[in-house]
Amino acid sequence: MTGAPSPAQGPVPLACPALHERGFTAAARRLTAPDGPALRPVTLGGGLRAWAATGPAVARGVLTDPRLTNDIGEVGGPVQGFPDRRYPEDFFAHAPQLLSASGERHRGLRRIVAPYFTAAATERTGARLRDALDRIIGSLAGRGRIDIVTDLALPLAGATAGEILGIVPERRDAAVTAALAASGAVPGTEEARSAHHVFAQTVLHIIGAARRSPDPSAATALLHARQTGRIGNAELAGMLGMLLIGTVDSLSTVVPSGALMALRRPEVRHGLGTGHGGGPAYTTAVTEEILRLNPPFQHTGWRFTRDDCVLAGIPLPRGAVVVTSVLAANLDPAAWPDPLRADPLRADPARADAHRRTVAGHLSFGHGPHYCLGAALGRRLVHEALTGLFRRFPGLSLAAPLDGLTWHGTCLRRLDRLPADTCPRTL
Repeated sequence: MTGAPSPAQGPVPLACPALHERGFTAAARRLTAPDGPALRPVTLGGGLRAWAATGPAVARGVLTDPRLTNDIGEVGGPVQGFPDRRYPEDFFAHAPQLLSASGERHRGLRRIVAPYFTAAATERTGARLRDALDRIIGSLAGRGRIDIVTDLALPLAGATAGEILGIVPERRDAAVTAALAASGAVPGTEEARSAHHVFAQTVLHIIGAARRSPDPSAATALLHARQTGRIGNAELAGMLGMLLIGTVDSLSTVVPSGALMALRRPEVRHGLGTGHGGGPAYTTAVTEEILRLNPPFQHTGWRFTRDDCVLAGIPLPRGAVVVTSVLAANLDPAAWPDPLRADPLRADPARADAHRRTVAGHLSFGHGPHYCLGAALGRRLVHEALTGLFRRFPGLSLAAPLDGLTWHGTCLRRLDRLPADTCPRTL
């Protein structure tokens, strides 16, 4: 395509700091500028040059446009934005799993595990995890200081991965550690190679446990699909790896970020703890705003143009990499007036503008064919973890300055620790 612009002609970093007040407003202004392009060139971690959709309408179009594919193999030629070294460690673009598949291949993989994420299955899994969450929060009683990352989010992630994949309790901590290391290592480093080796061994342990388990799980369903020839070894490992990383990364990112938001914003804390008298519907709406402002992933996985095309008025060559900036779309002021404010009444039917926002919704769980299978379970767990935490510890307070907290990641913006005091401070 002659004259097509290239992301290499002046990309800007796609940096969406996780939601804490310091430094966030500037990023929101940059990403949601009303006169800014809805599709813009960016450079992602590892040197990947891509086009990012930042407006909600264009973002939804990118996630459903049949001219784009998640399968790099369908490009049939060079990918425009990838550096010489493949990114990142081949997993999300190259491992055969839901995020790197399109069309019938994607539908076939999804059908294998979908029964474990239906409304009925989510209710059963959620009930078991509610018991686990009660035990996790109950174990914190009597402690003056807790760490919301290590004492709440990670144990919940381990319990959830255990339920979905049949990981036995004694191996859950190791599985969480392996998933965090694999997703957080800098691509191309010795640390990344070592982390991915350990992660591969973890996946093999899950396969071995599935062979021996009498209880059905997503892992046993995938193993059965492999044994009956529906998928191969690569799809088996890729799907198990995706489910493990997706579960651990999502919960270990959103629960601490949501807790920090509540610690910093009294109206959010009160909404989680008491609902302002609005009951369960109100606290659910508070959680939905937390999810909008703290998406599990800052941008979606890679999509590739199958041929030369024009997208949002921009001519793109075959093999261009396109992503959706989830947080930018969730902060669009046209869809979310005063977008940084957590407003649970946005969906109040008594408000004239509620219908448009309720229908549109946020993109934190994606959109279209790749909408997150575990969205219903994720919503439930985030809601129950945060409401359970602040109802058990109404005097919870941040025990570290904001500039003492460490964030890492690009697609993920995760806290290493979030210390909090469980009792009100006295002067």
